[in-house]
Amino acid sequence: MTSIEFPDILPYLFAILCLTLIWKFHDLQVKAGRIQARDFWERSGVRLFLHATPNDVLACMVCREMTGMVFSPAVVTSKKFTPQERPCINPNGCRCVMLGLYGGWPEAKRVLEQLKAHNGSMRLTDEELRGLLEGSQHTRAGATADRLSLRMLLAIRAEGNEPAVAIEHYRYIVEQAKEGRDRAFVVSAYLRLSDLLERIGQPDEALAILERCQHDYGGKKKGPDAPTETQRAMLEKRKAHLTPILAR
Repeated sequence: MTSIEFPDILPYLFAILCLTLIWKFHDLQVKAGRIQARDFWERSGVRLFLHATPNDVLACMVCREMTGMVFSPAVVTSKKFTPQERPCINPNGCRCVMLGLYGGWPEAKRVLEQLKAHNGSMRLTDEELRGLLEGSQHTRAGATADRLSLRMLLAIRAEGNEPAVAIEHYRYIVEQAKEGRDRAFVVSAYLRLSDLLERIGQPDEALAILERCQHDYGGKKKGPDAPTETQRAMLEKRKAHLTPILAR
């Protein structure tokens, strides 16, 4: 009787297939909202959150005071958590963003240790924040997992003095955000990109960016990349602002 021989590599290929299916199932569960936020962030490898707002003249004092705040995932996912004790007073809506980081480079590891000593909540000075960013650029191996989060932070800090640099970062983010932890701030990147494009005299592209965001993410109700109610309102408000400008 003829026996069937399987190649030695087959068990490994089967194992890879199983892992891929498990990952895909987990991703679907997250998008459907069946996996809780804390569980999602833990699985995503996020060990700290950093709160930031665009560094320009439009930033309100409440948001400025919160820039550089760092939180542990346990703090962020607690039911009573609010990143700001006082509400944003920007008439155009809050532009703050919470960025999740793994923090595998030396400067980030020091922040993680300090965060533990401060019960999961502390504020970095501007100098410390700058040092955190510079350190990530010098040790790429430890910052690979955080490349889009770091791009977002660089863009936010560049808006005031280097809008072209910020635009380049935001463009990269909206094109490259694939993982759940990165898609969590992709709508914010679209909004910031649209705002900056209008500021440099490109309202047509600014509107196109908003329409693309609504097409790609407007229908999402659950998951890390679903727009918040505030973001949905900001998208509509900006569209209502830009449409008459282009109709002139």
